[in-house]
Amino acid sequence: MKKTLLATTALAVSGFVAGEALAVDVELYGQVNKALMMVDDGSNTDFSVVDNDVSSTRFGMKGSQALDNGLTASVLFEGEVQDNASNSVTQNLTANQSTAASDPAAAAFSSRHARVGLAGDWGAVFVGRQSTASDSVSEQDMVGVGDLMYSGPADIGGGYKIRTSTAGNALSATLTDSAIVSGSTSVGTMADNYDGNSRANAIRYDSPIFNGFQGRASIAQGGDMDIAGYYNGKVQNVALKAALGYVMFNDAAANGPSAPNKLVSQLSGSLTAALDNGFAGTVAYGNRSLDNKTTGTDDPSFFYAKVGYSWDAFEIAADYGNYNDQVTSVTTDHELGTFGFGGQYNLGNGVSVAGMYRNYDADVTGITTEDIGVYAMSLRVKF
Repeated sequence: MKKTLLATTALAVSGFVAGEALAVDVELYGQVNKALMMVDDGSNTDFSVVDNDVSSTRFGMKGSQALDNGLTASVLFEGEVQDNASNSVTQNLTANQSTAASDPAAAAFSSRHARVGLAGDWGAVFVGRQSTASDSVSEQDMVGVGDLMYSGPADIGGGYKIRTSTAGNALSATLTDSAIVSGSTSVGTMADNYDGNSRANAIRYDSPIFNGFQGRASIAQGGDMDIAGYYNGKVQNVALKAALGYVMFNDAAANGPSAPNKLVSQLSGSLTAALDNGFAGTVAYGNRSLDNKTTGTDDPSFFYAKVGYSWDAFEIAADYGNYNDQVTSVTTDHELGTFGFGGQYNLGNGVSVAGMYRNYDADVTGITTEDIGVYAMSLRVKF
């Protein structure tokens, strides 16, 4: 849907008033993305109706205007509404989450993008709340079943707490060097795909695209700096996408020069290839560098791989991920392994339905934990 937004401005300088009419074509867009989620945490099962956090329910408008001087001005605003996010719903411990006694909590609105930009032959500059330069570098993926499966597996079931296999299957908590005790350790605390620096109030530069290659750089409020490179092209019968990004984290109160396990930098990227015959594959990797490391603490990292096949409107895929030592306050070796498989059917006109099973297996030295199994089915309708 497109609408024309007519704005009239007036400027008074030295007693003179000038008026100029500006016409901008604005595209309105959005989607509602809901999912059913069944979780078995090794002791109990839960059922939830959720907003699919892989690609959340959202709405927005974007527009551009060619100027007389050869530049193009642009605007983007996008908001998100989630009333029971699939990455935060958990066991029957929190009011209005995974409970049959009441409906989910009221929807929460948040701003995803609110930025303006200028573009020319030299590239483009954007200012405001937006994706930083390295956002999406570890998420390049042409395999399929993208409605539920990608390198960030915690978006589905990430709020679920891990149970020990002893002490009556007690819910796990913040990892300690001796045991997992009652508290709040969840899938999400152990599985980050280090996808750049996400969205922030920032200034970003995008270079022109040369033979499929593009460079980006940004600095966010607070001083974090990102640089990234992207490729999108085709070699014979193989479509390729790749990205690599580097983030330099600035000192903050909780990340000061003398802070233990101080977060210094992050490197992450991904490569995906799709053949004309329908087969496709994806790999992604990322790691973080820490300073002032406590004894026994390792730099956290992750690895992810996915394969699949697409034909007509159908897609099937299977994936595997390994997420290492991501709770940096803990010196005990720990990792989260995950595998999943699923399918998707694209009905056309922006409507798709997908289903998936995923297993999460927390491996903590000296502790026996229960696997978590997640069954999910989603329906996304774009407008």
